[in-house]
Formats: sequence, structure tokens, C-alpha cells
Amino acid sequence: MDDSVKKKVPELRFPGFTYDWEERKLSDIADRFDNLRVPITASDRKPGDTPYYGANGIQDYVEGFTHNGEFILVAEDGANDLKNYPVQYVNGKVWVNNHAHVLQGKKTITDNKFLMNAIKNFNIEPFLVGGGRAKLNADVMMKLNILLPTFVEQEKIGSLFSLLDKTIALHQRKLDLLKEQKKGYLQKMFPKNGAKVPELRFAGFADDWEQRKLGDISYKVKEKNKTGEFTETLTNSAEYGIINQRDFFDKDISNAKNLTGYYVVKNDDFVYNPRISNFAPVGPIKRNKLGRTGVMSPLYYVFRTHDIDKNYFEKYFDTVYWHRFMELNGDSGARADRFAIKDSVFVEMPIPYPTMDEQQKIGSFFKQLDDTIALHQCKLDLLKEQKKGFLQKMFV
Repeated sequence: MDDSVKKKVPELRFPGFTYDWEERKLSDIADRFDNLRVPITASDRKPGDTPYYGANGIQDYVEGFTHNGEFILVAEDGANDLKNYPVQYVNGKVWVNNHAHVLQGKKTITDNKFLMNAIKNFNIEPFLVGGGRAKLNADVMMKLNILLPTFVEQEKIGSLFSLLDKTIALHQRKLDLLKEQKKGYLQKMFPKNGAKVPELRFAGFADDWEQRKLGDISYKVKEKNKTGEFTETLTNSAEYGIINQRDFFDKDISNAKNLTGYYVVKNDDFVYNPRISNFAPVGPIKRNKLGRTGVMSPLYYVFRTHDIDKNYFEKYFDTVYWHRFMELNGDSGARADRFAIKDSVFVEMPIPYPTMDEQQKIGSFFKQLDDTIALHQCKLDLLKEQKKGFLQKMFV
């Protein structure tokens, strides 16, 4: 057994703290304020500024409040993630329904920010009861054993994680703002259905945009993996684009020994996936940007472009403007999860076609924006990983 576990001390500590942590029942270090909770049906809620909390966080904003102060909310039932159990710190006026327990650390014994992270780091799943809707009973929760350092050390740990959470929230807001900006640019920098020019253009461009049929600027890829040269199976995800199948499904869906009938998908090829989802109501069209060749199921339509800027072309399919053509010329078919459209009809899809100079400007603009979004996403992921690492090392 590791010394730090035997000694009941964390692996990582602030300087000046050496005492063992003490094991205490939650009921000894926190009070429960579930008696103040009031559920309100959506139709009875009066809109206001107070966050209305359920098991998984804020559900609405209402008038009035049930609790005012520092509290820790722990999902009672209806948690959407049993592994990463919903636990949050709140401060100020809140309204809490009957799906979240309300705790408050006892003064001078427990720091609320520390306690929130201690509970979050606790594996709650084994203590849940019930079948489909797992529940954390109040009596069971209050008997949980929590390891506690001195109040001063708790405050230091709580402040560190509070700062981390604020930094993560700030980066998340920046990322969300960039994504919203991109959405706005996509709406304004391509012509709306029937229009000859977009709402927003780069200086120096004034001509009407032309139209090309998809079949005029692309051709279907019919090359099959007959020799078995390529072994990486790709998939087209509406949310993540073209990625390795194993990365998306966490397992191999295709049979590695039988990929000879699959299409060869080279770098910069485009792929239409007829599978419908919330992200793609007519199925997604994505570009292979992996920098390598893979194979894809014959259920996909794979095509290669010419005489059009690939960055520009790719971004057009991030808009919804091409959906109308699909809806008018295809249908959901016999299978509700798949969109059906004939190849001969698909290639008739009209594509807005400005001059090559304007295409390149638009394509380059969105590429830079995507790179910035990816950088912010990377920073955010790194911060979350750092927090995860601190949680593992700073709690026993």
C-alpha cells in the first residue's frame, strides 16, 4: 500500500501542512437543507433572475428563492452521469427543486468549496439505489465518510479549485462566443436561398454569384479497396467530422478482414453520410482532413472536387442552405434514421459559386476561425485535464 494512503494524506499538498487527514461522517461536517426545497412545474414558474436548480444544474431562471448563501447541491435522482456525479457549489440566492440535496458545511469545520470538490471526487455510484432512475438517499449520503484536513488547508484547496473553475468557465465562454460568431458568419457570408449575393462580403467584390451543379465541380469516387491496401476504417460524424471509426464508436464496427468492398477515401475527399441526427437533419457532408487515406462503407457517398476552393466548399456544407434542396428532392425513406436521395439527383445540387478569388478569401477566413476555435478547445481540454489531475492528487 502506498505511504500516502496509509498516512491518510494526499500526494500533493501546499507547503506547511503535514498532519494526517481525519475521516468524518458527512453528517458531522455538514448540515442538510432539503426541507426548504420547492419544486415548480414549468407552467407555474414566474420568470426572474434566480437560477432554478435540478439534479443536473440550472434548468430555468425564476422569481423568488428557496435558499440564500453558500451551498453544495448533490443530485438526489435523475443524474445524467453516474460516473461524473452532478455536484456543484452555489453562492447567493437560488431556487432548488426536490431532485438535488442541499448541503452546507458547518462553520469553522468545513469549507464549502473544499467539500464540494471532496464529494465530487468521491465515487458515489455504489451508494445509489433504484433501477432505471438511480437515487441517492439522504440518510445514505449523510453517512458517507469524508477525509478532512484542517480548516485552513481546506480553504487553500477550495480557493485553488475555485480559481481553476473560474478559469475554465472563462475559457468556455470564449469558446462559446467564437462558435456563435462562426455561426453568424456562416449565415451572412453565403447567399440565402434565392439570393444572388451574400449579406456580408469582403471589400472589392461586387459581382453576382453564379451557381454550379455539384456534378460540375466534383465526381463520385468509385475506387474500392480491392487489394486490401488500406486498413483504417473511417466514419463521418455530424459533430466531429471524418474520424477513425474506433475513435468514434470505441470499437471496430467493420470487419478488418473484409474491407475490400469499402470505398477508398483520400485526404481532401468529401463524404456524404445519409444518417440523420439532431446535428444533421439531412445527413452531414464532411471533408477528410486527417492527412491520410482510409476506407469507408459503401453506404456513404464519397466524392472528389475540382475547380472550387476546398476550404470554401467545406464551409458551405456547415450552413443549412443546402438542406432545402435535399428536403425537396429526397426523403427519410423506409428507415427513419436515414435520408434517401438518388446519386443522379444528389449531383444536381446547386452550389453558390463566386469568383475563385472570393472563394479563397472566404475559405481562408473560415480556416483561420476554425484554427482559433481548435486552439481554444485545446486550451480548455488542457485546463480540464489539469483540474482532474489536481483532484486525484490533492484529495485522499
